[in-house]
Amino acid sequence: MDNERISLRLEAEDLGLIDDFVAKHPEFSNRSHLARIALRYYIEKESVQPTKPSKDRAAAKIPAVIKGVIDRMVEDGYYSSVDTAIEDALREFFLPKERLKEVKESSFDETRKAIARL
Repeated sequence: MDNERISLRLEAEDLGLIDDFVAKHPEFSNRSHLARIALRYYIEKESVQPTKPSKDRAAAKIPAVIKGVIDRMVEDGYYSSVDTAIEDALREFFLPKERLKEVKESSFDETRKAIARL
């Protein structure tokens, strides 16, 4: 049962706030999109249990605008989950050949400087 509808009654003042927000934030296409993202964010925020640190886990605070974009991409089917989208973005940033070369050279320079100090 995809795309079920709910009714929500709001005061004119609340609708004005929503409309102003949507007008200033093009990452939200309309009131419904903002409501879906806001509700999902609130529920996820309230139900998040702190995870124990491990080798393959990290926690980061993501700006709401970026989280909204990621949520929209998941919603539109570009990614299967928020985790997948974030993993892909991190892979793109950290694993290009140019980036790896920079990291290797930087590590080599730091090691050389440390040896020189001895």
